[in-house]
Amino acid sequence: MKAQWSLILMLIFAVIVAVFAVINVNPVEVNFLFGYADVPLVLLILGSALFGGLAVGMFGVYRLFQTRRELKKLRVENEQLRTQPSTPSVASSVTPPAYNEPTVSADPTPLEPISDDLDREPEPRGFRSDKLNKL
Repeated sequence: MKAQWSLILMLIFAVIVAVFAVINVNPVEVNFLFGYADVPLVLLILGSALFGGLAVGMFGVYRLFQTRRELKKLRVENEQLRTQPSTPSVASSVTPPAYNEPTVSADPTPLEPISDDLDREPEPRGFRSDKLNKL
């Protein structure tokens, strides 16, 4: 279905270009860098459309070959992975802990406090009579 719509759009574009070219039949002067030539505008329009279509078509063919080459490589890799003996991996054999279960570290050394401030008792806040006596 998608290919039909693209074909219809290409045909509509070709008809529009052809009608536009046939309407413009006057000769025009074209500079070719090495000289000038009088060319009918209809040929210039049709030639430009033809070269533009060829450029787009060549790019499309290049992308098609590139995609086919990649597809062939991926099929070979897929077949190699299918024929390879399956070995259980470590990651697949270990089940993850549930959300409410504590996790255990593999390192047996105990954790050290980040700061020595955690061992001291915090100073009480508010009015202190010993500071008042020093004044």
